[in-house]
Amino acid sequence: MPTDTARGRTAAVKFALRSVAWSLGLFGLLRLNWIEAHAVLPFTRLQAGLAAGLFGTPALPVAATLECSGADAFALCLGAVLAYPVPWQQRMAGIAGGAGTIVALNTLRIGTLGRVAASPAWFTALHVYVWPAVLTLAIAGYVFAWMRLADRRQALAGSAVAMDATASQRPQPTRRFVYLTAGFLLLFVATSPLYLESPSVLALAGVIASASALILGVVGVSAHAAANVLWTSRGGFLVTQECISTPLIPVYLAAICTYSTTWPRLILGVGAALPLFMALGIVRLLVVALPDVVASPIFFVHAFYQLLLGAVVVFVAALWRHGRRAALGYALVGVTVGVLFVNLLGPIYTRAVTYQAGAPLDDPQGAIALLPAFQVGLYLALWIAAFAAVGWRRFLAGLAVLALTQTAGLLALYTLASHSGLTAHVRDIRGWAVAAPVLIFAVVIDVARPRR
Repeated sequence: MPTDTARGRTAAVKFALRSVAWSLGLFGLLRLNWIEAHAVLPFTRLQAGLAAGLFGTPALPVAATLECSGADAFALCLGAVLAYPVPWQQRMAGIAGGAGTIVALNTLRIGTLGRVAASPAWFTALHVYVWPAVLTLAIAGYVFAWMRLADRRQALAGSAVAMDATASQRPQPTRRFVYLTAGFLLLFVATSPLYLESPSVLALAGVIASASALILGVVGVSAHAAANVLWTSRGGFLVTQECISTPLIPVYLAAICTYSTTWPRLILGVGAALPLFMALGIVRLLVVALPDVVASPIFFVHAFYQLLLGAVVVFVAALWRHGRRAALGYALVGVTVGVLFVNLLGPIYTRAVTYQAGAPLDDPQGAIALLPAFQVGLYLALWIAAFAAVGWRRFLAGLAVLALTQTAGLLALYTLASHSGLTAHVRDIRGWAVAAPVLIFAVVIDVARPRR
């Protein structure tokens, strides 16, 4: 492997770790009771007053609470800026620009929510879907733009040799995929009121119900479909527009548009989106409809896309490490080992971790209960599928770090729920379930020598 590529990958991993560390540190600092009471809340009320002055008095009273502060967005943005390897003068400028951008957007957010407060549907759509996506995409866009600007200034200040060396060591974002993903995600969120109420999407839900009934009939299970409801001996299963619309759709389209090298491949990939995600919808419905297959089918339906993403990550790791011919075999072995761990040792391991973290948390979908065993199972699957020869010491070190992050994360969730009444969203828990083992695995293989 070329030395400059190795240095660039190492720099990218270090940047990611520093960014996470800065963001978590700032998040914890801003969540301190004294900071919230004397800094965050007064500043939030100041933004609310500014929004009222710009947009007028809200149609209905809207309380500007800590959730409206934009503190989480501020911590994420500043974490990335502080972690980027440029002179501190440029970082301070990046912090100032990021803070100004977040304050402006958050003031606009409060003002628009006040204007639509009289309409529960619009208020919910803007508050739950549109504005969180806009803030996330705006932060990502600002950070990437600031990185490019900082790199250009560094390049102008140094010689040609220094420019090349610096560029090779600094993480470069894949702009096309990032931009397309951001754009498609924004479009996906912005148009959610349309497809969540669309008769055409509801008709697709009916097709999924009918196809599932046909498959169940083939395997000898009595089932029939009426409109968008699948009926079995266990009752009816309603398929709605929300059941078949997933954020994986815009990510898939962004990947197709980025990596398709010819127009025929692009057209084929885009055309395959509808049958692909309808097939996933059928599989998801069969999981809950098939009797006596799993002990808690509803739980597996909730976790469907988390499990799917974990399997895809394992396959991609095997494909990258071993090539197309051997990837499937290694991936299947890795997934098998991961599933065996979750089923055989997962309950014991989960009890040990949750005992250290404190009392059980409110967990209606079982995402928190699944997290410890799932993360270790995914870590094992990745290790076996891609880098079984990395070495036991590094493997065990990564496993120990994963266990520490689980205990600390669950303890933090318990502390927030007990003292502040704050609970993590299910999608955040499921994102953490996949992201943590993947990140730790990446660090383990990055510090190890490549072995073929």
